[in-house]
Amino acid sequence: MVSAPRQPESLGDYLYRHLNLPLDFEGPFTVKHLADVAVLATAHSAGYAATQHMVSLMAGIPVPTERNDEREGFWFKFWQASGTAYFMPANMKHSVVAALDGDGTSLADRFLTGLSEMSPEQWAATASVVGTALEGRLSPLKEPERNGELWLRDVQLTAWRVLYADHAPLGWEERMAFREEWKSV
Repeated sequence: MVSAPRQPESLGDYLYRHLNLPLDFEGPFTVKHLADVAVLATAHSAGYAATQHMVSLMAGIPVPTERNDEREGFWFKFWQASGTAYFMPANMKHSVVAALDGDGTSLADRFLTGLSEMSPEQWAATASVVGTALEGRLSPLKEPERNGELWLRDVQLTAWRVLYADHAPLGWEERMAFREEWKSV
């Protein structure tokens, strides 16, 4: 599952500065141009890749439906185990849809906040709920509680990566200053 790409604002600057390609350039590209654009795009993709991974993690658990919103359903159990309304489907809907559109910051913030408010007992109970939901999707290498624990840790770290990549991205001047400072060490 891949969400809509969100182009970083500074990528256009890089293309112009490094390849002398204005955003409205319509001329032919050489293989070298395409390779350079791919390298620059990759360099700017940390937030996008982290958002995609977070969406992929979400795709591993059941999607809320009327059936699993009932007391026996995954999302009810997830909400009850975690002890926070952050994880109620109605509260998460906007954040999940935004992540599917390429902006994972709201979902990342929701996960980090909700997970940080959980007690160790709530964490363990939530890991059990998630691990049970993951059964059948993973090879039987780990017990359900362990799979749920790994899923929660992965969501937590991925959410941090999304927010870190989105927070205060370096502009061209800051990147060049950073480079020069390290070269002078």
